[in-house]
Amino acid sequence: MRFTEEHTAFRATVREVVEREIAPHVDEWERAGAFPAHQLFPKLGALGLLGLEYDEAVCLDDTQEQAPIPLGTPGDEVTITSQFDGWGYVHLFDAVTGEDLDTYAIPEAMDPAFASGFGDLSVHEVAIDPNNPNLLYLSYYSGGVRMLEIQCPTTTSTAGCELVEVGAFIDEGGSNFWGVEIIDNPYENPAVEGDESLILASDRDYGLYIFTDP
Repeated sequence: MRFTEEHTAFRATVREVVEREIAPHVDEWERAGAFPAHQLFPKLGALGLLGLEYDEAVCLDDTQEQAPIPLGTPGDEVTITSQFDGWGYVHLFDAVTGEDLDTYAIPEAMDPAFASGFGDLSVHEVAIDPNNPNLLYLSYYSGGVRMLEIQCPTTTSTAGCELVEVGAFIDEGGSNFWGVEIIDNPYENPAVEGDESLILASDRDYGLYIFTDP
């Protein structure tokens, strides 16, 4: 899966606002132990970043129907609903340019039918194989352990590079993988290809799993 132009534009807007309105003041706010929420949030809201909209003219209307409102007066009824926009996923960035090259998620993580009732379908950790930096391992909670390979059309450019799933493990009794780490295999057999690394994956229900490179 890849981001749409709308996603890219939204990310650019958020980055620009953070760099202009937040980043320059972080140290000052940290020293003060507070930040100017009443000044910052309206700016974020005006750009649609908070997902909240209101009619300012009505809010400032000084008619008897609108203001002043006695303390304890019931307000308007509000209906709140949720909108599924996917569980977690990972990005592949160009380390030099910062370009977003690809994203990866298991199919269930983007399917509204799996929004609830199937455990967490998000990524918690990503580990890189020290013996093959093109191999990545994800602890995906109920999605198990996923093995990805960075596949590129050429070795001279990152253009067209993709995250491709090349292996997976989900226990027959279900999984809840929290952590994953890759270490050198102390018992590596030089005559066997692919056993240079051990994959350590911690499941919150069943404990530690140890895998060799499939």
